[in-house]
Amino acid sequence: MKREPMSEWILRDEILAAFHRWPVIVVFVLVGSLIGLAFSFILPSSYEASAELSVELNPYRALDDKYLSAFTNSEFRNIDDYKHWQMSQLTILVSSDDYLSETLARLRQRDSYWLSVEIPELREILDVKWRNAGRWLLTSQADTPARAADALDIWLDVVIEKANYAIDRSRELFRIELAIRALNEELTALESRQMSLEETDAKLGEEIQDLNKIPPDESLGQDEHWRFLTMISQVAHNNPSWELLLDEFPAVGEPVSEYIHWMEMIRETIRQELEAIRVARQDLNERISSKNLEWESILLEGQGLSATLSLEKLNSGPFEAKQARATSLAALVGAILGLLVWMLILLFQITRKGYS
Repeated sequence: MKREPMSEWILRDEILAAFHRWPVIVVFVLVGSLIGLAFSFILPSSYEASAELSVELNPYRALDDKYLSAFTNSEFRNIDDYKHWQMSQLTILVSSDDYLSETLARLRQRDSYWLSVEIPELREILDVKWRNAGRWLLTSQADTPARAADALDIWLDVVIEKANYAIDRSRELFRIELAIRALNEELTALESRQMSLEETDAKLGEEIQDLNKIPPDESLGQDEHWRFLTMISQVAHNNPSWELLLDEFPAVGEPVSEYIHWMEMIRETIRQELEAIRVARQDLNERISSKNLEWESILLEGQGLSATLSLEKLNSGPFEAKQARATSLAALVGAILGLLVWMLILLFQITRKGYS
């Protein structure tokens, strides 16, 4: 025989009748609360301590940072990528084996309980939350308030110490970069000066060859006189040796032999300066090489953190640890589950009646 579903008014009556049996509802809620309380005592909640860390970044060098480009083997095309990479790198570092091994070593000195804890377990205990530069939240969980507070306290100290050391190394890298840049600019200036002197020396050699074709006692024309003076004035430096040579420049009407003699003195001065430039370039190249070696030797010590990054504690402690899951919350969850169980039973009973 085909069963007819219950009508709407019967369903309403059943629900109203069920809610009028409120003592039953109270029993389910109370039982659920008691079960939640029992669960919280059988499996007690861990304790959680938290502290805020100030993380600030000035990205003004984001697109001109040789150190980070070398560390990451990539170029940052915009400031947002630069900032996100910095925040991600710091997150990786604070939970790295290096930071956690130091944290664990200090915890073991304070409490023998931590002798049985290894780095992977400690990593599960500690956590860091952030959205961007600014306030970061560091948390730790343990089975007692004291251990949770100790873990957070020591971890925070390790993060500050190690991260600030890496930032100091990054700042040293920046100073070395500036020194290398200045040395390279000085080297470029010397190379430019060398090229100018070599070109002038070559021109003087040609001019002397041409003048040797003229009788030595013949006077030089005024146009040639000023042309030679202009050519030398363009490479003359403001130093005593060049000033003396310019003072000895032959007067208008002097014989060709005087100009040849003067040009030979100029060429000798140029050769002396070129030798000095050669020595200076060699010294600069050695200094640049030394600076580059120094830069490379501390590259990894910066750990990819920017020279403009800064970390500061916002909580100095002692830290207060609270239960991550309060007993009252367990009772509330249990009460809600008890109510849900009652509703499921009611639904089952109504359904059976509707099809019986």
